[in-house]
Amino acid sequence: MISTTLAYQAVTRNLTQSLERTAEKPDVATETAYFEKNIGKVKTLDDFMADDRLYRYAVDAYGLGDMAYAKAFMRRVLEEGGNSPDSFASRLSDPRYRVFAAAFDFSGTEKQTQLFTDNIRTVNTVTFFVHNEGLFNYAMKAFGLESIKDKSDEIMSAMHAGKLTGSFGDKEIDAKFRDFLKVYDFAKNGTRTTFDPKLLQETTDRYQAAVRAEQMQPTVDRYVRQQFEENEGASNENVRLALYFSRKAPSLKNAFQVLADPALIQVVQTALGIPKETSGMDIDRQADLISKKLDFAKLQNPEELQKFLTRFTAMADAQAGPPMSAALTILVGPPASAAMTTDLLMSIQSLRLGGM
Repeated sequence: MISTTLAYQAVTRNLTQSLERTAEKPDVATETAYFEKNIGKVKTLDDFMADDRLYRYAVDAYGLGDMAYAKAFMRRVLEEGGNSPDSFASRLSDPRYRVFAAAFDFSGTEKQTQLFTDNIRTVNTVTFFVHNEGLFNYAMKAFGLESIKDKSDEIMSAMHAGKLTGSFGDKEIDAKFRDFLKVYDFAKNGTRTTFDPKLLQETTDRYQAAVRAEQMQPTVDRYVRQQFEENEGASNENVRLALYFSRKAPSLKNAFQVLADPALIQVVQTALGIPKETSGMDIDRQADLISKKLDFAKLQNPEELQKFLTRFTAMADAQAGPPMSAALTILVGPPASAAMTTDLLMSIQSLRLGGM
């Protein structure tokens, strides 16, 4: 059987190709195609939860597939969003919920749409519209024009004229702006422009589609990465652990984040030779022990991260096979197992961790 070290090096030597091969697998490609085709149709949280295939793709992508069955719980996570420190997701110890809720921010999207719906008919001039930041930015996002929203003079000039006389220097943007002018035709309809029901419907529909488009690629990328790690784990669980740690490492700032994640603590304990018995210690003492042995700042350096993961894979192989050679013992220290006690996990669940 190939060693963890060699297997990890093989799949990460050209990670892009490895991920591309995963994305091309029939089951992955089929689910991704469905997600890409249908996520843009979602307008509300109810729409999202009602399509079980979309919903499960998303929760799998954010590493929460084991909680997909708990729809009432996940609905609450999404209802309150992830951007407020007081939201349900932010109060949970597992930061994955906050990241998921922030990515699929139905709460924030619905509030923005309601604000636009309630106020757009107060707009009766081009100048008032362009200088009302909330309404204007909503419309710019809806029509894919965020990149030019600061060009207020050019925008107002074109809206007054009812046509684009110049160019924004991008043919695609110019085409989108012409679509925008067809809906926001103040030159033709004057003060009654914003009373047209079609304006409200088209703008809100486009806004929802724009938000879903923003969610699509990051979610697809996460899903493919999750599937890639799971596939590698089927052959060698330690390779999966190493891949997972490498993905999470840039966001790790403190030992409590490690202690909150059984996979991360397994990697850290194994790599640093921390005995499994320490899992029964007070959580603050465990955090202090890890902090003394692991410089989290170094994990932000790709070379240092690679050294750490090489140490982990070597130790993992040593634990799985015959006793370590004297040379390996000198290099990485004595082996250690990574166990999590029930008491520790319950203690961790009571913590409120900051950030990912």
